[in-house]
Amino acid sequence: MGPIRGRRALACLAVIACALGQACPLWADDTEYRDYVIFVDGKEAGQSRISMVEKTYGTTDVVATAKVRVKLVGLFTAFSYEVESRESWKAGKLVSLKSVATEDGKTTRVEVSRSGEQLRVQINGTGGNNLRSDIWPSSYWKLADKQFHNKQVPILDSDTGNELIGQLEYVSLEKLKVGTRHDDCYHFRVTGIPVPIDLWFDQYHRLVRQEFTESGHRTIVQLIVIRR
Repeated sequence: MGPIRGRRALACLAVIACALGQACPLWADDTEYRDYVIFVDGKEAGQSRISMVEKTYGTTDVVATAKVRVKLVGLFTAFSYEVESRESWKAGKLVSLKSVATEDGKTTRVEVSRSGEQLRVQINGTGGNNLRSDIWPSSYWKLADKQFHNKQVPILDSDTGNELIGQLEYVSLEKLKVGTRHDDCYHFRVTGIPVPIDLWFDQYHRLVRQEFTESGHRTIVQLIVIRR
């Protein structure tokens, strides 16, 4: 029994039990953890984790963390980066976001909240600029809505709070290794932004792999394990 079919079957059993007057249990949140390894110029340089909690009534809470250290010869650190972001989604749209990113000792705090049909962003406690309600955060934990495929897509740079306009292009369906399996993944490419990026998503449209080159350094973020 597949995971989706199994959940539907359990839901049907619950409805029957309630109809018969039996006590109905409260459903636990559906939580998934995805662990990634980060490679810079072919060497392991850090780790990342994304946790996704699907709650009742169509809300999803997402926490993404990453930590990278690139060292020169010896113990000297050439580059350091840490980030933790928290996102809340409902009905496929971003409701709120809080991100704290520290790059080479400089910290930037970004906070996004919903205001009517729009989103408002504050950077280090100031600002208040409006964002589109269908914006795609640069955590890229899930594929952007299909209305943006092979078209322009609004992107929120979660590290800086800047709004970008990229071009989201479908490349191909490719086999990627995830743990001990080889899964079919959708390869997309985002161009027209300061750092173009290649992204791969699984059948559930969740992130499997990233590749990009920044300041001459090729970076790969690769999924290694999924836990539920």
